Amino acid sequence: MKKKISPNLIGFIVAIVATVGSLWFYFSFLQKKNYYILDNPTTETIQVSIDDKPYIVAPEQQVLINLKKGAHRMITHNNQEINFSVKTPRGVLNPTKSAYFIFGLPYGVGVNVDSVFEQNVHKYQNKVYHGDIRIDSAAYIDDFYYNLNEKFPKVTKKSENHKLRRKIFRKDDFKQYYFQNFE
Repeated sequence: MKKKISPNLIGFIVAIVATVGSLWFYFSFLQKKNYYILDNPTTETIQVSIDDKPYIVAPEQQVLINLKKGAHRMITHNNQEINFSVKTPRGVLNPTKSAYFIFGLPYGVGVNVDSVFEQNVHKYQNKVYHGDIRIDSAAYIDDFYYNLNEKFPKVTKKSENHKLRRKIFRKDDFKQYYFQNFE
């Protein structure tokens, strides 16, 4: 006599396979990669040491580095010692203390995009910018979602969150982005 497979067992197996498949798809294609960038926006090569590990960064180049959460020490190209703490899964190390723009685009169903741009007006070098903009020249910057080498997505899923997704830009890259998209 043949033993029948229970419909409950078949349903359970299908659910397990679907769950494993969904997790594989997410981790393979959808998960945002997190990393830290040591950036040199200047026209000169710089030497930097982070936690006693030396890095040489060519002009206008970036180096991806691995950092763990916690306290770190950076010695800049001009022998300035900077202590910083990593708390977020992504960040930019700015040993030259150059100006970076952190620009937020609103996402979410109930977000009034026009009000975000009308209520937030910033002036930088005699130019007026509208929107959620912060200019930062700290040695370690981490208040953003999209890193220097990432773009804002063209399409995002709808969300109930009334949030801004922030991207960090070098100064000249931001000016070009703003000109192409908002002027």
